[in-house]
Amino acid sequence: MSDQNSIQRVFLQGNLTAANITKALYPTNEFELTALDPGVYDLRVLFDLQTDYKVNLYVQTSNQSRIANNTAYYLSGGPSELDVKATFIARPRSAPMVMPSESPWESFINWISKFGQAFPVWVKLLYFALGIQFFAVGGLWIRRETTKRESGPQRLDFGDKAFLWLDIAYKFLLASLVAIVAIMGGELLILFILRFMFLVSLDLLSLWDLFVVGFAAGAVIFVYLIRFTCEKILDMKPVEHE
Repeated sequence: MSDQNSIQRVFLQGNLTAANITKALYPTNEFELTALDPGVYDLRVLFDLQTDYKVNLYVQTSNQSRIANNTAYYLSGGPSELDVKATFIARPRSAPMVMPSESPWESFINWISKFGQAFPVWVKLLYFALGIQFFAVGGLWIRRETTKRESGPQRLDFGDKAFLWLDIAYKFLLASLVAIVAIMGGELLILFILRFMFLVSLDLLSLWDLFVVGFAAGAVIFVYLIRFTCEKILDMKPVEHE
């Protein structure tokens, strides 16, 4: 391409049946060669103009909006010749990506890990600490009650033990909910005092905090409904030891 009508003649050698070239009346200021298949082409372009002119050589990839190379020449005037040996190669095809199939267990573990990222670290530590305390103490209590009732008529069967473990899980979730609400309530009170009394620029509780409270409350309600069903409908609550 030239900024003036300086292109006088063009000589092209190669597989012309697999190429598209611009057809224009010479002299002209533009010539374009497009190869449809891989191949080698010898291009010879003759320029001539009395005044100064510029010549630009553009190389584009298959994506026409992207120019891979641009070379510019300046000539003060007169005839000139540009010889180009153009080699066109096929664009490599990327192999299709085959995603490894996940097992249901791996998919579940992946979902749990992503779901756990929604909770703050202190909430995870709170659930962990209270869980160890409730289930460890509750397990010892159930074992002691089982041993105590072995010789009596009111033995603990599988249904009784399942209800007691469910009751421990309910109390654990309820205690966790109360602790989370208390901690967030204290945090909200401190932030309120700092923001409106000392004019400190701080954000109050976010939607993620409300999500944590809502999830904890939903877990308590869900386990309570199961416990209520087992106690009132299925009659799984063990008889109190006299």
